[in-house]
Amino acid sequence: MVSQDVSLLASVDARTKLAGSNKMEILLFSLGTRETFGINVFKVREVSQTPEITKSPNMPFGVEGVISLRGNIIPIISLGKFIGAPGAAGRQYDSMIVTEFNKSTQAFLVDSVDRIIRIDWEKMRA
Repeated sequence: MVSQDVSLLASVDARTKLAGSNKMEILLFSLGTRETFGINVFKVREVSQTPEITKSPNMPFGVEGVISLRGNIIPIISLGKFIGAPGAAGRQYDSMIVTEFNKSTQAFLVDSVDRIIRIDWEKMRA
């Protein structure tokens, strides 16, 4: 138990030190295409299986519906549909990445989550 606590603290310490460096951690994921996408780990609240989505009428393009996550209503966005990925329109995604941007929480449907990498800011490209 003590070794787990030390390991956890070391991991938290390493991530905290990233804020003062010129590096960032990226969560890599796939939308079922050949491309790999990434998101800053500091924007990710959690990764989980996709629960049942409640459909609503007149949703904006790419928004599949909403879910209730621990009492909060969160919109579910199909990134594949939004960017026009082939086959995304009828695809069922098993995973979602719950994110927070500017105090707004949303979840993105993804095909799979790969790993976290550490990268220099200079090597980033859109």
